[in-house]
Amino acid sequence: MRAFIAIELPTGIKDALSKIQEELKIEHLKLLSSEILPCLRGRISNLRTRVDNGRESLSWVKPQNLHLTLKFLGDISPEQLNAIKQIIAEITKTISAFKIKFETTGVFPNLHAARIIWVGADQPPLELKQLAQQLETRLSKPGVPPQEQRDFHPHITIARIKNRLNPSDLKKTLDELENAVAGANWEFDCGEITLFESTLGLGGPTYTTLDQFNLKII
Repeated sequence: MRAFIAIELPTGIKDALSKIQEELKIEHLKLLSSEILPCLRGRISNLRTRVDNGRESLSWVKPQNLHLTLKFLGDISPEQLNAIKQIIAEITKTISAFKIKFETTGVFPNLHAARIIWVGADQPPLELKQLAQQLETRLSKPGVPPQEQRDFHPHITIARIKNRLNPSDLKKTLDELENAVAGANWEFDCGEITLFESTLGLGGPTYTTLDQFNLKII
């Protein structure tokens, strides 16, 4: 099975992000229209193709799938699953519950080669960093491969970019997202983490909760 460890988001934040996604979809289509209008004298079939390609350039994460990934595990066996659960339980007993606030936006890796649009934590709490670090280090024991060698950057993926977007158009979308996030107060208490199974399907991935682990309460 494919699995990952993440922090679930409160329903209120998921709902707010869902509304922002809908607004960004509209803005994205407006940008496409402004690019395509000069070509109206061309063939209608070509026009429709460009609109369809533009729509498909962004894949929006379903509201129920929004989360903050701590560690992607990949394909694991039942034996690995048991060992992973034990390790997570040991780690969460040593990490205190914490508050986290989402207040920044961006793309990975950059505007010219963007693959992901995200909302993130500008000043992640120390407990969150420790949690991610311990998961990364200790889960190598049951054979879980390490992630890419880069600093942990807590974020919520809200969209994946399937086809390259014009950097200036993407910047406009990010500006809209930043304005929306700046007016929000997305801070919440994180007291548990969740182990998910990810099942791929034609309509996108479906996440199923395998187990939940409470953090230490001070």
